[in-house]
Amino acid sequence: MSEKFCIFCGKEPKNKNLEHVIPQWLIKMTGREKEDVFSLYPDAEKHIPFMRFTFPACTECNSKYSKMEALVKPVLERVMSGQSVTGSDISLLMDWFDKVRVGLWLTNMYFDPKLKQDVQPNFYIDSRVGKVDRMLSVQKLDLSGGKGIYMGGTSTPLFQYSPTAFTMLINDFYFFSASRHSMVMPRTGFPSLVNVKVVNPETGLFESSIAKGRNKITNPVIQSFIPNKDSVTFYQPIYGGIQNYIVDDYVLEHTYDKTKGQGGIFVQKGNTGNTKYLQPDDKIGIRLHACKKYDLEQDAVRFQNQIHERSLTNSIDTRIGFAINNMLLKQMELQK
Repeated sequence: MSEKFCIFCGKEPKNKNLEHVIPQWLIKMTGREKEDVFSLYPDAEKHIPFMRFTFPACTECNSKYSKMEALVKPVLERVMSGQSVTGSDISLLMDWFDKVRVGLWLTNMYFDPKLKQDVQPNFYIDSRVGKVDRMLSVQKLDLSGGKGIYMGGTSTPLFQYSPTAFTMLINDFYFFSASRHSMVMPRTGFPSLVNVKVVNPETGLFESSIAKGRNKITNPVIQSFIPNKDSVTFYQPIYGGIQNYIVDDYVLEHTYDKTKGQGGIFVQKGNTGNTKYLQPDDKIGIRLHACKKYDLEQDAVRFQNQIHERSLTNSIDTRIGFAINNMLLKQMELQK
């Protein structure tokens, strides 16, 4: 990885531009134009205004993702105002959360040169958006209409090595975004990886075969995750990039983009209702009751741990990160 890399493609920036990892329209929506990004982190040694929280990018890459920002802004506004959105809207919103999650991970390496040397990332924003199974859970919180923005779980050791899960508070809405290979496939009825054999435990390189899918939805979709009763949760299986994947009739019937290997959106309201499939143009209203209880940081740390326990990567660094994450989680539980 070069000393200065484009946050989108990972190469040395061409016609260097600057990317707002937290977009300017969101900063303005949350009233944080003059605020410090790290003001909510008591131990932070960095102090940067949100409007200057920028990182190098190629002009062409930045232009491409600026178009995504323009499309996703009205979708997020409809979600937060309780209006209807389509399955395609949610897929776009999940793209955006992929972008933000991976972007925040890469910013850690700009702030910590040693981390950049240790991690040596093999993907960047452009090679991760919409490429791996993912989920997004949405809750409305009882915050008396307060405005603001907060990211949870982005400074933990496990997130520094692998950006699997994070939470984001946008005004009085709480978004929980997570992504991992084969996280959603098995219980949405898609074929999934079996007989996994780790070839290189340090990098997570593995060999596997593919088992035929169940052709039906099984709740909970992610066994280690139970949605909040006042939430709406979306799941999307993504099989693009998996060699010799079984694209049967069920997969085709539940796919938005066969070329990209991008499955469709499955949705569950609350934690007891059935998970349903949304066609691209199917609409769903996001009307949520305000929830008084929430654990932004704790939810992210817990899920990072659960994902790591099922991960194929078992390097010394990630084992240490897992141990520290467990300590953090226990401290959070004691403080409740």
